[in-house]
Amino acid sequence: MLDSDRPEGFEWLASEPDFNPAIHLALEMPDVIESLTDFGYNAEQIASCPSDFAVTSVFRVLSDEGAACLLDVCHQLEAFTTSNARIERNVRGGAYRSRFLRDLCLSQDVTAFMSDISGVALAPHSIPHQLGHLNYNPKQVGKNVDKWHVDTLIYDYVMFVTDPKSVQGGAFQYYRGTKEEVAALKEAGHPLPADKIVSPDMPGPGYAVMQQGNMVVHQAKGLDAPGERITMVNGYVTQDARLRDYSRYDQLCLVDPAHIVTAEYARHEAHRADQLIHQTGFQADKTAYIAALREAAARLEAAANIIDQSDKAVIEHFGDE
Repeated sequence: MLDSDRPEGFEWLASEPDFNPAIHLALEMPDVIESLTDFGYNAEQIASCPSDFAVTSVFRVLSDEGAACLLDVCHQLEAFTTSNARIERNVRGGAYRSRFLRDLCLSQDVTAFMSDISGVALAPHSIPHQLGHLNYNPKQVGKNVDKWHVDTLIYDYVMFVTDPKSVQGGAFQYYRGTKEEVAALKEAGHPLPADKIVSPDMPGPGYAVMQQGNMVVHQAKGLDAPGERITMVNGYVTQDARLRDYSRYDQLCLVDPAHIVTAEYARHEAHRADQLIHQTGFQADKTAYIAALREAAARLEAAANIIDQSDKAVIEHFGDE
C-alpha cells in the first residue's frame, strides 16, 4: 500500500529510519476509557455509532527512540506544509512521502492496540490522506493550532511528536459534552463552560489520546511563547463494512488536492462496498446477497452524489474560544 501507487509529485524522503515496531513502539494501555454516555449522548445517537467509546486518558505509543525518529521525519516533511481555513500549517499525504510514517500508521501492532481500546475491530484508514496527518504550530504566538471541531472520520489518535513539557501552551483539549451542545452554545454566542473543557496532561513525546473523533469536539491551543509544537493524527475505519463510516469528502476536498482526494474517496467507497459483499459470506442465501448488492449500490450512488455536489461545501468548525 502506498508504495508504487502514489500520486505524481510525491517522492520518498531521501534519508529516514526504517520503522521497527520492536524498537520504536512502547504501547501502554490508558488508565481511563470514557463513553459517549459519559459525554451526554442519548441511546439513539449512540446506536448510530460503531461503539459507545468516546475518549481515553493519556497513553504511550512510541519509545524514546521511536519519538526521536518521528520528530526527524516531521522536520523533513515540514517543507510540505499547507494551510486551510482551520489550520495554518499542516502536512497531509505524508504517508506518500515517508516510509517510516507510512509503516507506523499501517502498523498491525498499533491497529490491534487501538481496536482493543475502542472495542471495535479497526483497520488503518483506506483514504491515505487520513493517515499520519501532521499539525505544526502557527508562526504567530498565541494563535490556535486548530479550532474547535469534530473530525472527518470516526476513530483516530492524537499524539505529540514534540515534547509538550518543553513549551508554554499548546494543549490538546476536548469538550466533555455533545457536539450538539457545542453548536447550541456557539449559536447563542456563549463560551464553552470551562469546567467541561479537558486538557490531558501529556508527559512527553510519543504520548497520545484516542477518540471517536466525529463525536468528541476538540481543539489544539496555540503556544504562549516561541517554540515548536508538532502533533500527529492517525485515522482508522471499522473492519466491518456494515458499520457506519464517516469519511467526509465534502470537507476533505477543501483541504487536500482535489484530484487526489477524489480518487482516494472513490476507491475508499468502492472498497467498503466490496467488503460489504464479501462479508455477506458463502452461507448467506440469495435474499441476503440481493440486499447487500442494493446496499452497496446505494452507497456508491450516494458517494457519487457527494462528489458531484462538493462545490457547495464549506469548512465546518466551531471557531476559537
